[in-house]
Amino acid sequence: MLHACNAVDGTAAKALSHIRSNNERFSTLLRNNYFALGIMGMPGINLADTRFPISVANPKAPGGGVDLADIIYGIHRCTHGHGSEMPDGFELLRDSVGPPERTTIKIQRGKIQLSDRIIFGLLAVAVLAPENVGQTIPPSYWLSLGAENTFAIHEWWGRREDFEAIASTISIPNITVDFSEWMNDPTEAD
Repeated sequence: MLHACNAVDGTAAKALSHIRSNNERFSTLLRNNYFALGIMGMPGINLADTRFPISVANPKAPGGGVDLADIIYGIHRCTHGHGSEMPDGFELLRDSVGPPERTTIKIQRGKIQLSDRIIFGLLAVAVLAPENVGQTIPPSYWLSLGAENTFAIHEWWGRREDFEAIASTISIPNITVDFSEWMNDPTEAD
């Protein structure tokens, strides 16, 4: 997760150099690429509109609340980047070795455990960014989307539009999860 966050950090610095705040650059890059992050790491969830019952410092989600970009930056990127231990309830779930059609997420009030597939979503954001054209990697590394689509990373640097065209043909629900009851009544039991 640390290396995937670093790849997003570096890509955001190139893509959004006009934004001074690291937090804003990082989370803006993720939001601008929710199609790749979502389908690769949290399929079926409308990441643009879902707000989670999680507290992070300085959330930047449009319209308020905390979105996935805020969680990844505020919890994962900052915790790993500062060499701290991951807070209880935020550990990644070992999911990527399972069937490609299943992704597990566990949410409790104030905590969220993401699938380790989110790492591949973050890597896709970095690999597909046009700013990273010309990067190199051995040909034996790839990203996969479902059981049918495999993308050799050395061939996919900067090909965001091509990826989006392929991803848009895959039929996946796009559900906005509503946690408003949890956020409006913090005293209610889980």
